[in-house]
Order: sequence, then C-alpha cells, then structure tokens
Amino acid sequence: MAKQSKTAKKNEGYEMYLYGIIGRGLDIDTNELIAAIEAKRKEGVRSFTFYVNSDGGEVAQGSALFNYLDRTDVDITWVVDGIAASMMAVLITNPKHRVKAARHAKFMYHRVSGYVYGNSDETRAAADMMDSFEKTLIEMIALRTCKSAEDIRNLYFDGVDHWLSAEEAVQAGLCDEIVNTNMNIKELETVTDARSAFNYYNNQIINLKQQKMDEKAFAAALNISETSTEAEMLESVRGVVNERATLRQQLQAEMEKVSNLENRLQEFERGKVKNLIDAAVADKRIGEDDREAYTRLAEQDYENTEKILNRMKPVTRVKDSLETGKTPKEEDGWDWDKFHRSGKLENLKKNNPGRYAELYKAKFGCDPQN
Repeated sequence: MAKQSKTAKKNEGYEMYLYGIIGRGLDIDTNELIAAIEAKRKEGVRSFTFYVNSDGGEVAQGSALFNYLDRTDVDITWVVDGIAASMMAVLITNPKHRVKAARHAKFMYHRVSGYVYGNSDETRAAADMMDSFEKTLIEMIALRTCKSAEDIRNLYFDGVDHWLSAEEAVQAGLCDEIVNTNMNIKELETVTDARSAFNYYNNQIINLKQQKMDEKAFAAALNISETSTEAEMLESVRGVVNERATLRQQLQAEMEKVSNLENRLQEFERGKVKNLIDAAVADKRIGEDDREAYTRLAEQDYENTEKILNRMKPVTRVKDSLETGKTPKEEDGWDWDKFHRSGKLENLKKNNPGRYAELYKAKFGCDPQN
C-alpha cells in the first residue's frame, strides 16, 4: 500500500506517497488506500497531497479511487515526483484536483491493454470490457483538458505510448504547474517503457530521500515513536526485513503446493481421458485406429467427447448371438419393455425364441401366438 508520511491533526493536510503499481495486493492497493483516506477524513482531515511515481496498473482499481475521490468532500493535490503513466496518468485528471509536477517528471498515455484466457466468446467479452474502460478514461481526460473525446482518442489512444514532459503536460492542460521539489533529479532523456522510467526516477527519489531523511521522518515511515533511539529504529528495520523474508518463504512454499496440485490435476485429467477412450474401444464403440483422434478430442473438450461416445452404440456381432443362441451380453437382464424401446424385439424373436417367449409370457401372462 502507499506510504503515509505523517500523522495529521484535525484540519491539517495529510501527505501520502503513491509509488509503484496500482492493483489489489500490489504497491498501491486502492482498497486499502481508500480505507486509510476515509479514516483520516472521519478524523477531520480535509486536505490530502499525493506524491506520485507510478507506471500505472489495474484500470478497475484506479477507476474506483478516481470515483471515490470525485464524490468525497476533500481537497486533493497531486505532485508527480517521477512519472505518472498509464492508469495513474488518467487517475490524476479530475478537474477538481490540482496537479503539480517536478520539472523533469513525465506523463504517459496509451490504450488500455490486458490479457485474456478462454474461448472466443470470452475473448470478445474481454475486448468489449477493455473498450468500455478505454471510453471512460478518454472521457476523464477530455473533461480535464476541455477537448472532445474524439480529439483525445486521436492524441493519446492511437495504439502507441505518448510521453509528455512536465512542460508539455502543462500546455496540454493535464498539469497545473511545475514545482521545485528540492530534489536534484536528473531527467530521463530516452524513454523505452513505463517500468524502466519508473525505476529510473524511483531509484533517484529513494537515494535522495535517504540522504535527507531525518529521524522523525524515519520513525514515521517505520510507524514507531519519534523518540525512539537509533538502536530501536534499527531493530524495527530488521523486523521489517525478517518479516519480508518470512513472507517470501511462505509464498514460495505456497507456490510449490500449487505446482504440485497442478501436476496432480494434469495426471488425473490424463487418466480420465485414457479411461474414457479405453472403455469406448473395449465396448467397440470406436476402433483402435480411432483412439488417437478421440484422445486428442477428449483432451481439448472432455465433456462433449464423453457425450459423443455415450451416444454411440456398441458393435454387436450377430454371429456370436446365433452361435450361442443367446442375446448379446450387454442385453442380459433386459425386460420386454427394454427390448421394445430399443427396437430389438424382432431380433430377439429370431435369434433367441426361448428368451422371447419367456419375456412375452412375463409381460402378457400367456405364451406368444405363432
């Protein structure tokens, strides 16, 4: 979650650092962030300053934060320390908010992108969802810049990344002013991608803050008392490091469990397919030469392959029935009605007249008439 810079008193401003990727469980988890803002708002805080260095993230999470801040009675100022890219660049476009940027900050806009797994209908639905999100983002930027949605689409949503300097963002109406952050940050001359730009500025910001951080700010970051000794602060840092190492080990263990379960599931699926095809071959619903084709089909769509095979009737050799004078093995236990529904009464009468007469008498109470 975003880091909080200090504990604010009622009616005082409150500062938060939104550094990293927007998303559930990521650097900027808006579910947690909104809860933190709301708690301070209920304490009486009405002014928030968000310091930004983010290469974007999840559209749904960013939209939730945008809508929350839009309807909440607080004053918002955004200060772009490094980059505001992708979803973060759109998140700060609310015309009710003030946007400031360091002289060498960057803004980046592009089309909504994502990943989808599923069939063609699911893929089309995902594309429609992305188009819907994109339409909303375009409307946000259009409202901020007083341009038409079509103009914004042509400017920033044409399929390529659009990087703007702080000065260009001011000229476009996306930023209100350029500020002196008292940080000697070097400008990134060549931008290749959002993640590289984020890391470039983030490393500089972290280094500069470490150089200037006083004990009070350090204590606030660790959520410990400002009167803590250096040894106590160091111990707190060690605790954070140890906790992170423990969490990493736990995550690794859980990932191994998931991997084992996935392997077991794959083995189960392979066994299920083999059993299905073996049974179909044994019942002579398909021939041995069909095994490979139906195996591939079952691996792709087990449920429908099973339905197809179950509809097939086993091949019965009439010769076997005539030689033994009995009905086929699979017809053992059939009554008169079962033979009637299957259309095999005539075959029974011809190939096994004794069984036919027995079932006739059981059904009608008398011997069959010749």
